[in-house]
Amino acid sequence: MGLDLVVLGHVSIDHIRFPGRKETLLPGGGAAAVATSAALAGARVGLVTKVGEDFPREWLEKLASILDVRGVQILPGKTIHIYMIYHEDGSVDAPVEMGVAENMGETPIPEDYLNASIFHVAPIPPEEQLKALKRLEGKRISLDFNPTYMEDYREKKDLMREIVSHVEVIFPNEREAMTITGAQSVKEAAETLHEWGAELVVLTRGEKGVLIYNGEEFSEFPALPIGEDEVVDPTGAGDAFAGGFLAGYSKGKPVEECVKLGLERAREVLKKWGSWSI
Repeated sequence: MGLDLVVLGHVSIDHIRFPGRKETLLPGGGAAAVATSAALAGARVGLVTKVGEDFPREWLEKLASILDVRGVQILPGKTIHIYMIYHEDGSVDAPVEMGVAENMGETPIPEDYLNASIFHVAPIPPEEQLKALKRLEGKRISLDFNPTYMEDYREKKDLMREIVSHVEVIFPNEREAMTITGAQSVKEAAETLHEWGAELVVLTRGEKGVLIYNGEEFSEFPALPIGEDEVVDPTGAGDAFAGGFLAGYSKGKPVEECVKLGLERAREVLKKWGSWSI
């Protein structure tokens, strides 16, 4: 049986540093966050990425327990390392060592992955996203964004417009949508993204839930309730939502049901450390 979803993008080693506390190492990367969420929501998922020889074997085995990892290349060198450095004043620095993760848009895709129902291109530099989109020409594609590339989103309007023209579903947050389009409101941004070619604009809004625009109407969905004492780590909630949503969407479920799956997966990942859903 073929795959429902193939996810292309980063799988990382994340270093979490809080003032006065020992550094914590966690598995990360937007692609793995979406893929693990979708798999736990019932989708058959393949992952396309590049890691180095330093990527822990037990993390790869963890991924392999719920999804297809034949698209994971292990290359000489280092995995992408992301450093989340939290300061006393609440600010965060996030320096990145790219390692073998350069040119992610060119990563080989196993031939039998190409029959998947839908392909998701996770956040990588916009030029790399476009490379991946052109290789997947004619396929159903979804895509999301990341604040790391906010300057590109602001400055490279023609590139962003071309990227959006290739995709069926996009998952920006409010700030990303307004930055990419230059719009003055979230709804105007959604309408612009649809005009550029995205059939379904799925705006993630954190605690406010989700706003969806399909070219005809807006639909709002509130976030699911969760107690403050239940929230362990907000990292990856947007990716977990996208994974759950795509698990339903890849199987042709109604948008309302896809949103429900996404919100459930987002709530679950908030209750644990790290962005992976496992």
